[in-house]
Amino acid sequence: MNRLSIDSLRARRAPLSLLLLGGLLAAGTQPAQAQSNEELAERIRQLEQRLEDSNKGNVSAQQRGGRIQFNSDDGNFTARVGGRMLLDTAWYDEDISPMGGGTKFRQARLEASGTLYKHWSYVFQYDFTGSAEDGIKDAYLRYNNLDVAGTPVLVSLGNQFLPFGFLGQQSPKYTLFMEQPNPSLMLGAGARRLSLRADVLGDGWRWSTAVARAPLGSRATDSNLDDPVDVATQVTYSPIRDKGHVLMFGASFREQSSKGADGHRLRTRPQTNLSPFRPVDTGAFVADGFSAAGAQAMYQHGRFELETEYFQQKYDAIQGGAADGEKPEFTGAFVNAGVFLTGESRAYDPRLNVFGPPTPARPLSQGGVGAWQLVASYSTLELSDQSITGGQIDMASLGVNWFPEQRLRFTLEYGSVLKVDGGPNDGDEPSFVQARAQVEW
Repeated sequence: MNRLSIDSLRARRAPLSLLLLGGLLAAGTQPAQAQSNEELAERIRQLEQRLEDSNKGNVSAQQRGGRIQFNSDDGNFTARVGGRMLLDTAWYDEDISPMGGGTKFRQARLEASGTLYKHWSYVFQYDFTGSAEDGIKDAYLRYNNLDVAGTPVLVSLGNQFLPFGFLGQQSPKYTLFMEQPNPSLMLGAGARRLSLRADVLGDGWRWSTAVARAPLGSRATDSNLDDPVDVATQVTYSPIRDKGHVLMFGASFREQSSKGADGHRLRTRPQTNLSPFRPVDTGAFVADGFSAAGAQAMYQHGRFELETEYFQQKYDAIQGGAADGEKPEFTGAFVNAGVFLTGESRAYDPRLNVFGPPTPARPLSQGGVGAWQLVASYSTLELSDQSITGGQIDMASLGVNWFPEQRLRFTLEYGSVLKVDGGPNDGDEPSFVQARAQVEW
């Protein structure tokens, strides 16, 4: 083979050799590159998981119903710090007894509420118009994840209202009038008490029961050596429970007793809080306790609303005095009605049987006029029976509520005592005008 042929062969083999070498190198690096890609993907996955885990500890804020609430991203915790101010003023047209007049904070309250570990909820309220224990209002812990035979049960422990009556368990921020009618105030749920309460929530019905001791701040005295024990139960049924269209019926029962005799006294203002004048007053008497019953009904249809209650309270035998051995029975009833001129309706929670605030269709902040509501009430309370002559009081009230925004309220009311029959202020028939400015957050 000549020199040229050999050189030509070598020239042809050089590219082939380079191609084979490149192939071998590529084949050798593919496993290493694949392994490197897998390691990189795993590291990215771990970083993403760490980022996701760290985000679970984050807290976000959101606006709910005109209030700010904080939520953990995992849904286990929520928290809200809020409060309210209710500023009242009143002018009285006295009849016989002096009534005074003036302005004061009806409530000035801070509160904290929320959920713990998803299934627990809590509420704590302190009102600065009270003092020490008397300033503590709602203060309870509730478990919300109990299920009995497919029916939800709420169990709460702490300072709370007894399940008795309807209006006495509503927040005064959302009631039709500034104050409860006299029958509800005297014979209804009464003050909050330290209690264990269970609420069974069925399909359209609710059964609540509680066992309670005396209100916070109560102290033993010569006549009240032991805290009375209260047992209360209530059943409500709502055959209609649509948004803005609700019909509710309810019945309540309550038994209060103590080891020994306790002192009792029933007296009330005429549906206003600023004056100390109490037209009806049973005076003090001693008995072991009482049994009580009540019937409630509420109907809401769009802008129209009607609520009514009847109460009956019978005491055990009185010990001592002119009424010794007697078992007096006191009764009362009221009817409240309201209509929104601007078409709204109050929010209603059928599970808890409570009202919330109305949401104005055209709030002032958006160039509207807010929500306007007219309200009317009639009530009667009888505190005279046998030798107890506390008197009977009949009242009528008219009012207007203006909600420029969802949680702002201004109220103007006129109230008139139609009759006081018997008791220490027989025939005294005063009237009054009162107003309230209210804000909550």
